[in-house]
Amino acid sequence: MSPKTKTQYKLIRQEKRALITDTALRVFAEEGYHASSVNRIAERAGISKGLIYNYFTSKEDLLKKIVFDIYNKIIEKYPLNTKETSGKHVEFFIDKTFEFVIEDIDRAKLLFSISSQTEVMEILNEKVIEKSLPFMNSITKYFQTLKHENPEAMMYYFFSVLDGVQLNLIYNSKFPSESVKEILKNQFIKS
Repeated sequence: MSPKTKTQYKLIRQEKRALITDTALRVFAEEGYHASSVNRIAERAGISKGLIYNYFTSKEDLLKKIVFDIYNKIIEKYPLNTKETSGKHVEFFIDKTFEFVIEDIDRAKLLFSISSQTEVMEILNEKVIEKSLPFMNSITKYFQTLKHENPEAMMYYFFSVLDGVQLNLIYNSKFPSESVKEILKNQFIKS
């Protein structure tokens, strides 16, 4: 048997890292961040605890990697044009929000699970705000163009409604997503 090439080693490392993050994602989503442990993740992944520490310095480091990968994936879905303030922009944002939850329910579940854990959000808060701010500003600008009396409050209301919709998409198998999506568009998109 010949020795592995650098490319093969790189592929093996990527596969192990993906196994660890995917398993940790499921464990964090199912058990909660604080109730979970590196031992539990290793056990579920069928690997040693030491292998996890070969890739991540701590459980917190692993959590950050997972959450920031999720945010990066969301950002890829929303090619943000900060100059765009039309209803089409908001419609696209609503559509992509539904799409993200439906396509990747485990990751959506994890985001909601950790957002309700104060100690976890303290770990992530600065980076989460940094990544969310361009979207918040964009939606605020949209409500400014509509001459809404309080565009910032309207932006927070918009995201709060989307949060509630996403929770229902995650936990209610009978949720009428297409009907609710149309109601959202009718409520928030003005010509």
